[in-house]
Amino acid sequence: MRRMSQVGGGALVTLACLFLAVTVHAGFYFESEQVMQGVPGQPDQQAIIKTYLSDDASRTDRGDSVTIMNYKTMTSYELNPMDKTYTQHDMTQMQGIPKMEGPQKEQFEEMMERMAASMKIEPTDETRTIAGYTCRKYDVQVMMAKGTYWVSKDIKGYDNLRRVTLNMAKAFEKNPMMKQMNILGMMDRIDGFPVETVMNVMGGKVTTTLKTIEEKSLDRTLFEIPAGYRLVVNE
Repeated sequence: MRRMSQVGGGALVTLACLFLAVTVHAGFYFESEQVMQGVPGQPDQQAIIKTYLSDDASRTDRGDSVTIMNYKTMTSYELNPMDKTYTQHDMTQMQGIPKMEGPQKEQFEEMMERMAASMKIEPTDETRTIAGYTCRKYDVQVMMAKGTYWVSKDIKGYDNLRRVTLNMAKAFEKNPMMKQMNILGMMDRIDGFPVETVMNVMGGKVTTTLKTIEEKSLDRTLFEIPAGYRLVVNE
């Protein structure tokens, strides 16, 4: 679940039409509060998630872990700030099945493709004001999780956010698993930016609420591996 939320959270990516300087991206920065309750194998917890979105990369910071996704090279990085190590993954390949080969791997990939095709997103007429935004409710089923997305088009810069997010969604077409776990894979079916999501997972609940969002210049180094970090290769 933790890896799913990291990917999920790390993969909402958006705009930069112009570079402001050699070392700067134009983009978005937002903070969300995530509350996890009753999820098997996970402690109940509350955390602030910081997300940086540029035209070709994203960064999700949870304090004890950082996920960077480069949509040009289709490479993701998971950083451990405590011991200054990181892992590297090919985003075009499904993760979590390194020991599968031949027919077994093919069967697993076919299963994931069927699960991706079964994803359900249903709009409703119900509306609420959340964090100052007028939101519309969507009923969502993603893999084994069901829940609701409250989305809004009142976000400042929303048109830019949606246009580039839809472009980035194409990066997930070759990976059905990632398409399900990342909101980018749904943006063509959701008319708005997720302000609050409530997902029921294995008897538990994960609630993520937008706290603040702004369009701003982002330093390129946010999307690079910091000096002094060591690559760890997972066997």
